[in-house]
Amino acid sequence: MTTHDRPTHTTAEAFNWALRLATRMTARSLNMPEPLLHHTGAFVFAHVAAAERRAVKTLCPFALLRQALARRRKS
Repeated sequence: MTTHDRPTHTTAEAFNWALRLATRMTARSLNMPEPLLHHTGAFVFAHVAAAERRAVKTLCPFALLRQALARRRKS
């Protein structure tokens, strides 16, 4: 009976390795330390998420309906 060698790395480990490599290469290309790059990305993500939340509140169908009805009642 022969035993076949199984790959020692899982897909998750390969993904983590690729993510670390991409982070390191991006940090080097921007001439930034890796932790600063990570925190800057988190900061930008938070701002984009906040802007999206504001946009959703503005474009909410119920809010638009309430605004339209309020304008209609005024005139």
